Amino acid sequence: MTLFVTSLSITLLLMRRDQDVKQVEETRGLVLQSAQREFLDKGYEKASLRSIAQNAGVTTGALYVRFPNKSALFAALVEPVSAHLLGLFRTGNDQGFEQLDEGRPEDMWSTSEDVITRIVDYIFEHKEPFDLLINHAAGSGYEHFLDDLVEEEVSQSLAYLDAMRERGLACASPSHDDLHALVSAEYYAFFEIVRHDTSKEDAVARIKLIVDFFRPAGRTSSAGDAVFP
Repeated sequence: MTLFVTSLSITLLLMRRDQDVKQVEETRGLVLQSAQREFLDKGYEKASLRSIAQNAGVTTGALYVRFPNKSALFAALVEPVSAHLLGLFRTGNDQGFEQLDEGRPEDMWSTSEDVITRIVDYIFEHKEPFDLLINHAAGSGYEHFLDDLVEEEVSQSLAYLDAMRERGLACASPSHDDLHALVSAEYYAFFEIVRHDTSKEDAVARIKLIVDFFRPAGRTSSAGDAVFP
């Protein structure tokens, strides 16, 4: 009898724990949904934690238990997509260096197209968080996300050009500032698909136009080496 009671007590405790975990997850989901609406409507700076809590049906105290401040709440919405996007860019860059090591620098462009396709797909699968990240982040820790992304791409591109020259491949030698201007123009044009309510079909066509415009006209030298003017 004692064993039965003990077993029943443990079962009830586990059920109660599962219910508590489910309730915590549901409350967190309601807060995040409310926060997303608030940030999209008012932007980061003007968003109110009090309004977010009220619209989520929780007290401000319950909100602060889960998110200590507005910055943490905004980060919970945009950090997963910003980290994944950065990972996609870095994957493309890593593949470019691998192809260079294997003597296939010309393959970088097809790799870039594959990465861009994955990026566009991912953006349209997470439109609201990217809308927050690109259009409503002023005043937050993500305000300069796009500028930081540009700077990382510039650094990677300069390193790639250095690696090409070390291998005796002809390539351009832009200054940091010149390359920064070019990459900024490309990336800001790219993210116009987020700044405006663009359909995926139109976005794909526009990005192809952008990529074709900024892509160097690769050609082959008499020695068979790829040349990038």
